[in-house]
Amino acid sequence: MRLPHRSPLEALYEIVTTTTRGAEPALDALGLTMPTVYVLWAIDPDEPPPTMKAISERIDSTKSNLTFTTERLVELGYLTRTEDPTNRRFRVLALTPEGREAREAALAALDAACPLRKLGRKQLDQLFALLDHTLDD
Repeated sequence: MRLPHRSPLEALYEIVTTTTRGAEPALDALGLTMPTVYVLWAIDPDEPPPTMKAISERIDSTKSNLTFTTERLVELGYLTRTEDPTNRRFRVLALTPEGREAREAALAALDAACPLRKLGRKQLDQLFALLDHTLDD
């Protein structure tokens, strides 16, 4: 028997941890952890490669944590980290073909494991509207 949630944050946390736990086997097979997935997720394969600074802002990560995480992704062959051609002080992150595949597989595994998939389209639309409302300034 599940106890009632004491707060909205607790409910959201349970959704995230349930999703993460359910996707772990697929992520492990790819050599990924959630921090590495966040970096892959933040890189849109249809846009020009972003700078590390842009990714750091997107995922709210410190520079040192992002450096550590991207080194792991470079070792796995999922990313390249090169000098920004427009500003040599910055580094850009680009997905390799293997990185695109890993990104797609990781996001698919997380999506499949998410308990919110049990909701119907109307319920999801209502949930998205409520969540959007909470994020409005």
